[in-house]
Amino acid sequence: MVAPANNTPQNTIAQPVRKRRWRRWLAAAIALLVAAMLFGAYGWQPAEDGRAFRSPYLAQVGSRYADTPMARFHYVQAGSGTPVILLSPGGTSVIGWKDQLNVLARDHTVYVVDLPGQGYTQLKDSGFAFDLDAMVSAVSAFMDGLGVRQAALAGNSWSGGWALTFAQRHPDRVTKLALLDATGLDLPGTLMWESLKLPVIGELAVKLSTGKSTVRSLAEGMMVNKQRLTEQLLDEWWAPMTFHDNIRATYLLERRLDWAQTERALPATKTQTLVLWGKQDTIQPVERAHRFAELLPNEQLVILDGCGHAPQLDCPDPVNRHLQTFFADSR
Repeated sequence: MVAPANNTPQNTIAQPVRKRRWRRWLAAAIALLVAAMLFGAYGWQPAEDGRAFRSPYLAQVGSRYADTPMARFHYVQAGSGTPVILLSPGGTSVIGWKDQLNVLARDHTVYVVDLPGQGYTQLKDSGFAFDLDAMVSAVSAFMDGLGVRQAALAGNSWSGGWALTFAQRHPDRVTKLALLDATGLDLPGTLMWESLKLPVIGELAVKLSTGKSTVRSLAEGMMVNKQRLTEQLLDEWWAPMTFHDNIRATYLLERRLDWAQTERALPATKTQTLVLWGKQDTIQPVERAHRFAELLPNEQLVILDGCGHAPQLDCPDPVNRHLQTFFADSR
């Protein structure tokens, strides 16, 4: 008996086979990508290249340390008189106030401090939460460690928000408050910063942004007067950003800082406040300065044209004049 002929075209048979193979390859590629991302986020650590950097700035001004149970706080100090504490801008170190230290020191004892997760401070408390409660407690711990009962405070970006929250919770310890392009409003950040809130994506993004060329791009994006970003300043900015503890702090802070509670407390914030803002800020738009001015009952608002997100580095001369005047009668 002769079997019937199979008239099905060969290419018709091959098509389902090719589709199955393509799907398997795609599934394998996705699995490899997910595995690589998970390893990059939770297994891999970039080299701490900044550990080998020897800071000319710190060699000049002299690093100091305040040992507390919470952390070994790194700070610099200059001058004498009523105390002024400058909180290192989030993501950088005491270099963020390099142009203000000696100017303000003519009339004040000036401390510039790296809070936990910033600069060269070494965290001791393994349970440190990197939320608002923790950062406010860190300001208290630093002041207590130095025996400073009361001081004027200033902060830029994240550290402006920390200074503001500290003043809201401890008004008796803050004589005056300067907010430079500060966080503290319950508003979304840029797409880049919002992405850090996503698990895996956030870890990878921070780890991959510690190269010097990436740090240069980030810093240039914050400044209008880009000629001020010298090679030395770039090195000083970049080095502590490579430290593993600081990398971890960056994405945890972005996820855990609850600015809604800070904004709610603005109308009841009695501390005399200077809101100082760069008009060309691409991180915290200048409209937010006006929002602070609307909600704070005891504020002065100054907008600096031709300045970006870090006005104390971008436009140091007008910033220094305004801070000197504002802090002149701090008691």
